[in-house]
Amino acid sequence: MTVKLHFPSTQAWLADSWQRSISAGLSEFQLPQELRLDASELKQKHEQYQMLIALVQSHALPLFNQLMAHSNSRLLLSDADGYVLRHWGVSRYSTKLADVALDIGVNWLEQHKGTNAIGTALTAKQAVSVVGEQHFIRLNRFMSCTACPIFSPQGEMLGVIDITSEQQRHTQQTLMLVSSLAQQVETALLCHLPDSHYRIDLAAQPNLLNSGWQGIVIADSDGRIVGCNPMAKQLLNHAKVGDTVEQYLGDNWSRAGGFNQHLALHLQTQSLHIPSAKGRVAISNKSLNQLGVRFRDPQLERAWQHANKVITKQIPLLVLGETGVGKEQFVKKLHAQSARRTEPLVAVNCAALPAELVESELFGYQAGAFTGANRTGFIGKIRQAHGGFLFLDEIGEMPLAAQSRLLRVLQEREVVPVGSNQSFKVDIQIIAATHMDLEKQVTQGLFRQDLFYRLNGLQVRLPALRERQDIERIIHKLHRKHRIAEQDICPELLALLMQHDWPGNLRELDNLMQVACLMAEGDKILSSQHLPDYLTEKLTCSALNAEPLGAELDAITRSGSASSPKRDSPTKESLAPRLNSTLLAPAGANSLHGAIYSNVLQAYQACDGNVSQCAKRLGISRNALYRKLKQMGLKA
Repeated sequence: MTVKLHFPSTQAWLADSWQRSISAGLSEFQLPQELRLDASELKQKHEQYQMLIALVQSHALPLFNQLMAHSNSRLLLSDADGYVLRHWGVSRYSTKLADVALDIGVNWLEQHKGTNAIGTALTAKQAVSVVGEQHFIRLNRFMSCTACPIFSPQGEMLGVIDITSEQQRHTQQTLMLVSSLAQQVETALLCHLPDSHYRIDLAAQPNLLNSGWQGIVIADSDGRIVGCNPMAKQLLNHAKVGDTVEQYLGDNWSRAGGFNQHLALHLQTQSLHIPSAKGRVAISNKSLNQLGVRFRDPQLERAWQHANKVITKQIPLLVLGETGVGKEQFVKKLHAQSARRTEPLVAVNCAALPAELVESELFGYQAGAFTGANRTGFIGKIRQAHGGFLFLDEIGEMPLAAQSRLLRVLQEREVVPVGSNQSFKVDIQIIAATHMDLEKQVTQGLFRQDLFYRLNGLQVRLPALRERQDIERIIHKLHRKHRIAEQDICPELLALLMQHDWPGNLRELDNLMQVACLMAEGDKILSSQHLPDYLTEKLTCSALNAEPLGAELDAITRSGSASSPKRDSPTKESLAPRLNSTLLAPAGANSLHGAIYSNVLQAYQACDGNVSQCAKRLGISRNALYRKLKQMGLKA
């Protein structure tokens, strides 16, 4: 179906947004079903983003109140997933605004709400105004919305700040205001960086020093840069975290005011003292690292916190975990929030490289070092990572010869290319990962002991998917990622997914969900009948083998043929009205449950309702049997 877009063709971002809305299966004539957090999920969001909320309230809200108090407008803050976290402004929405569910806890991503300021700003990663008929959903076209993303000092998108009005039509001035509010919050985040001690404002003209658009550099007590905004990077020719302010601004930079003749810049330096008083918020190193990056599984969160501590000290990190648990994504997040985030992250999959090419790929080679070599030579992955992260994935697969040369690099912090006598100094943060037992590899002579101890500065283990406490959340998250339209997962399939042991971990679950959603197409409920037969059989086998439920089900199933009702025992027909018919569904995965409950019923009848005898007959505990009987409606 072709949809005619009624807006200027020059607004490419808007045309793209409408096309995404169509691809998501939305209709402009129908208000889509809302996705809303429950109370516990919303509480977790508020805890995770409490500092961002506080900074918006103390740095953006005053200006909003000053300029928009006369209008029927509201200031909103959403997280990077599109959920509204807080709103300020008019105390009550009109009936129209209430009807479109622009409220706390509701998701406003494009795929759920069509073109709108919050969702489109998140996707486009830029400030946007969506006014009236520019909204994809017709019922939203009575309002004007303007939003701008908020980025962390590390460049990670944390959320979106938005102004929504019912009667006032937004203009370019509204867009400038929202951009300014976002910038106020980003500056506050910059000033709260760990070890921040000095703030240096930079501008080509003195009247721009307090304009809100000046360059800002944050330095520690020793004068080393811990952060700077994009304007400062531009004015100082791409200043980097860790550099000294002196090398850019000279030795007089710490004076209260001044002028740098070499760069023709006006300076204004002040000491930062951030008390946790009313209207201000003190952000600790741990808190700032967690802003936007938080794991709901305790094991994963502990690994994250430990890893963050060592990478600031250039201590090697060894990441362990089964294939598919997300080791590479974990390292990418570490790099994105580290002091080396502006430098490269170079990943090397040691298992994917042929043994004869490992050394040349890692260490580089001199021009003409071997037949077929590049005529200009090759710098190598290690030197490519200079200043940043070198991630050696599947390190256990590295050949012993390459291990020996890598050990020298770690010890000497220099690399010698293949076929060369010249050494090059390197400054790298080493992170290695493997699914193997390296200590066992060492005892078998397959991995160098000295290299193992050199890499094993800190060892963290990422839990397998079956071990994670947030597995249900992950299932729903991947389902939302791949579903073609609004869709729920049926409880029976969800139970099977949660009982599966997932040997392929996140990668296996992601693939399964992608296939299932394609098979389901536009169905309202995703169930086991949407899975290919081999996947259904695989999940059903997992359900039978799961502990502790699996042992009980196995015992019940095995005992079925031995159970025969006595003459005077209750009949199946007399008990049938009390059974939960949904648990005896004959098709798909439910046929397994039907057989199990049929065996329980037969044993219960054979024992004249005696729970102890029935449990003994089935080979399960009395508590387990009570749970089954309660599910079947035979016990209160």
